[in-house]
Amino acid sequence: MDKEFNLVTAVRIVLKWKKPILILIVVSGIAAGLFSVFVMDEYFLSWSTIYPTNQYVNDRNVIFNSMSSSGQVEYFGSKGDVNRVITIANSEPIIDYIIDSFKLVDHYKIDRKTAYWKTKVRKKFDKNYEAIKTEHDAIQISMFDTDPKLASDMVNAVVDKVDEENKSHVNETKKNLYNLISAQITEQQKNVNGYADTLSILSAQYKIKVSAGAPGTVIVDGNDARAVQQYKALLAKQENAEKELNNRSNIQQQMEVALKSNSSSLFIVEKATPADRREKPVRSLVVIITMLLTGFISVIGVLLIEQMKDLKAQL
Repeated sequence: MDKEFNLVTAVRIVLKWKKPILILIVVSGIAAGLFSVFVMDEYFLSWSTIYPTNQYVNDRNVIFNSMSSSGQVEYFGSKGDVNRVITIANSEPIIDYIIDSFKLVDHYKIDRKTAYWKTKVRKKFDKNYEAIKTEHDAIQISMFDTDPKLASDMVNAVVDKVDEENKSHVNETKKNLYNLISAQITEQQKNVNGYADTLSILSAQYKIKVSAGAPGTVIVDGNDARAVQQYKALLAKQENAEKELNNRSNIQQQMEVALKSNSSSLFIVEKATPADRREKPVRSLVVIITMLLTGFISVIGVLLIEQMKDLKAQL
């Protein structure tokens, strides 16, 4: 007659095999401890916490208050700025820059002769690297590595490179506008010089004299009424051209100040420093998990063994 297999039977089997099971659990725990000490690499964690700044604060309109604003300009950036910085930090150019700059192919001991060695380096880097948004809408860039100083150096290098890339587009736009204003100033100066030359010719040809009249006015006299009217018209155009030239020159000087400011687009709350203790592996956790798995597998094993014995006895 077949034996009924139930919880009581299972407990009896486990108790029957309790000594071998306990020995396996203890041995596996010792082996896991030795493995974690002598085989597993120790990884150290470094991180940096940053906030993006509002790059508009470096605009000439803000610096020189050339535009009225009903609200106060925020120093820190928006959520859009946060998302943009995270995207840059996780982008391929940044990661490739760190991999190349710190020679991670050699550091990770990956043979360049093997197939897909670049993919292997990238996967190992991605496993140890993270750039995320925190619950306080800050950005945390972190890195695990077996060398604590190297980990902190890589994080700080990422922050510097992200800052450079983040403000490059804004600075490029400012430079393009500056070059456009400079070209307009050159052209406007030619117009002013042209008016001055024409006025000089008219003055000499028609004996035109200019004197001060009422405040803000001038008196133009000459021996030809038509030439005098032409002189007045050109003089007005010259004054307008000079005003426009001065206005654009002021804008150019303000833009020079804005370009030279070139302040960081990131506010660093915490700069990465070398960790003084390992972050992983957590040896106690490795030992506990190994012992639990060994105990579970051992119980399943002895139950299967006893079931096989019963099946053979019945055949």
